[in-house]
Amino acid sequence: MANCISKWIRPSELMPPQVLEIMLAGGEVLEQDERGYKVVRLKTGDMLKIFRVRRKVSGARIYSHARRFFRNSERLHTLGISTVECKRLFYFADSSDTAVLYSPLVGHTVRKLLDENSLNLDMAHALGEYIAGLHQLGIHFRSLHLGNIVVTPDGRYGLIDISDMSIYPWPLFCNTRVRNFRHLCRYPEDIRLLGAPAWGSLLQGYFYSSQLGAACESKLKKQLGKAIVFNHANWRS
Repeated sequence: MANCISKWIRPSELMPPQVLEIMLAGGEVLEQDERGYKVVRLKTGDMLKIFRVRRKVSGARIYSHARRFFRNSERLHTLGISTVECKRLFYFADSSDTAVLYSPLVGHTVRKLLDENSLNLDMAHALGEYIAGLHQLGIHFRSLHLGNIVVTPDGRYGLIDISDMSIYPWPLFCNTRVRNFRHLCRYPEDIRLLGAPAWGSLLQGYFYSSQLGAACESKLKKQLGKAIVFNHANWRS
């Protein structure tokens, strides 16, 4: 029982202001908002991600987003999904802020490859197969978009920004798959950058690999038809 509890409640280290200042010195700020730094690439090459709780009543005050991030990293690795490698958890005195130190996933995001016109139809098809594989493994990645999927140097796909996800011991239900694709379609510029042929190839890869029942496949295609950003019907076949 003690071992189970220790895995759920990982040791979290106090981050004194002076230690944070030393750690951040010479680092590159990748994300920030009006409250301060959010993601910093340190001189060591590791990343420090800081989570701030905005609401007074929030489950994150009990089980922090940093812990969720760490837990999701471990669970994804267990399932064979490439992602970041978490190292340490931190908390701040007199604050609900938390942080996680991790090694980044090496590679380029799909969005960056699109910007460079480096994503071909075979890669788009493989991306559809990858998303189908996530769904079959019970992974509901709520932050699913092309800026959070990385192509690693060995040509595999992986996930970053992993704090918001659920992992079930069964394949995702149809309605959950619909919601996940609906989130992806909230970034129409990504789909425009993909272009109709690659978008069609992605969906063909998804439907081929997921082997959904006729009713679920029809429902998902109907929802995707509502969200599409260009006129193209090849993916419907």
